[in-house]
Amino acid sequence: MISEEELIRRCKEHDRSAQKMLFEKYANKMMAVCIRYCKNQEDAKDLLQDGYYKVFTSIKSFKGNSKIDTWMTRIFINIALNKQRLGRNKYNHYEFDTNFEKAEMSEEVPNEEIDAKIVINALNELPDIYKVVLNLYAIDGLSHKDIAKQLGISEGSSKSRLSRGRSLLNAKLKRKK
Repeated sequence: MISEEELIRRCKEHDRSAQKMLFEKYANKMMAVCIRYCKNQEDAKDLLQDGYYKVFTSIKSFKGNSKIDTWMTRIFINIALNKQRLGRNKYNHYEFDTNFEKAEMSEEVPNEEIDAKIVINALNELPDIYKVVLNLYAIDGLSHKDIAKQLGISEGSSKSRLSRGRSLLNAKLKRKK
């Protein structure tokens, strides 16, 4: 097994075996990112391919200031967001149904009772305007300021979409219980 630094160095030199090793090492983690930003497996697989293409064509710009998988994750997220901005997977305009706001906080489903596949399926049923903000904030750890900048919306819109997305997701999870 070669070191991470050696693997990256060899990938920068277009070594196919090193590229294969990098792919195999992080494919599952990157696929999990893809699934969070796509509506179905086929789109996630397309994003995985596009992401790895971008990783291998841009790896010379990796400076080692972060872990390689953190750098790769940013690439995958940026590609997913760009596809949405460019019209593939374009946001649908969605009028929020206030019935979903009636979910009481005390009625939330305990985390330990929820299967990950159920959560992913419920998340995929959300309109993209909520799904993307939930992913960026809750999973990728971006601030509302960063989300607003990434999506070209106000910080208030980011906060509102997160709140509504959480309510909608919570309601969907209760129905699947």
